[in-house]
Amino acid sequence: MRMPANPRQVLTTGQVMMALAILGMIVSTLIAYPLAERFSLGTQIAGHLALPVSAAFLKLGYVVRLAAHHALGNLQAG
Repeated sequence: MRMPANPRQVLTTGQVMMALAILGMIVSTLIAYPLAERFSLGTQIAGHLALPVSAAFLKLGYVVRLAAHHALGNLQAG
């Protein structure tokens, strides 16, 4: 039988996930738009593709964070 996850660890995981996703969005936006002339076409394409992927991870991290707050009894977290 599997032990339930510690809500504090889940909260930390969600926060780290969101921070890394925001960093990924910033880097991919810089590569895809203002600094595009410094990168090859393949790298620019990867930057464009990484943007919605990192946005999806940001949303998943937010859901994980909300679930942890709910498990901790903090129903006012947003």
